[in-house]
Amino acid sequence: MGNFFTGPISTVDQKLLNIGRDIGGRLGFGGQYALSAGAGTTNDASQSNGSFNVNMSAGTAAAGYAKIGYYDPLETDFQYGASTIDYSRRIRFAFQGMMYIGSTNSRIRVVFGGTGNSTAAPAADANGLTAKGFGVEFFVVSGLVQARLIGFNASYLTPSSYTTLTNGFASVANSNRYFACMIESDGTGNINLYGAESSTVRNISISPTPLLTLTGGPTNSTSSNRFGPEIQCVNNATVAPTASPSASLKMFATDNWLMDIQ
Repeated sequence: MGNFFTGPISTVDQKLLNIGRDIGGRLGFGGQYALSAGAGTTNDASQSNGSFNVNMSAGTAAAGYAKIGYYDPLETDFQYGASTIDYSRRIRFAFQGMMYIGSTNSRIRVVFGGTGNSTAAPAADANGLTAKGFGVEFFVVSGLVQARLIGFNASYLTPSSYTTLTNGFASVANSNRYFACMIESDGTGNINLYGAESSTVRNISISPTPLLTLTGGPTNSTSSNRFGPEIQCVNNATVAPTASPSASLKMFATDNWLMDIQ
C-alpha cells in the first residue's frame, strides 16, 4: 500500500516512529483490567506518573493465558458514543518492550477490540479477535519470532502472512530482546504494521514504511465495551506448551506507549 506518511513527517509521526528510543511522557490510559488462568501464569501491571510496568506470561499449561487491557480517557476522540469505537477515524498505536516466545504453539497479541475485562483471551490456536477490531499477533515461524496482522469486521479476516520485524528478534526464537512496533487502522479499512529491527539495547526507530498491510478492516463505529489496547499471552487450548516459559512480554517504567487518533 506504499507509505502512509505522505509529505513532511509531523512531530506526532516522529514520536510514534521513535517510541523505541523516546523516554518522554506518553498518553495516559483511563484505567486497566487484568485476567489470567492456568499454572505458572504471571499477570502484573502498574501505572505511575505516566509510565507503566507490565510483566506477563502465559504459563505452563494448555489453555493458559494472561491478558492486560487499558481504557483510554479520550472518549470524545476514540468513541463514537457510549461503549463504541469509531473505526472511521485513523487510529495509530506505537509500543515497545521485551518479548520472549519459547513455545512453538504459543502466541502474543496486541489488539484493539479484545475480549474485555471478564472474558478469557482466545487461545493460541483460535481466531485472535471475536469482535470488530484490529491488531498484531506474534508467533514462532521457522525458528524466529515473526508477526502478522489480524482483523475483524463483519467476520474474522484472513490474517496477513507472517513477517520478521526487519531481521527478527535474533537467531533463535526465544531471545529476549527489545522491540518496537506500530499498528494502524487508517479509517478506510487498511490495517498496517510498522516495525523496527530488534536490539539488545533500547535504541530503536520504526520505519515509516509499512511492513504489512491487511485490507477489509473496520471502517465505522461498533457497539462494544472492549476498547484497547489489550495485550494477550496465550497457549494452545489443548496441547501443553513446548517450552517454559511459553510466551512472555515485559515493559518497564521507562518504556512508553503512544496513541494517535485523527
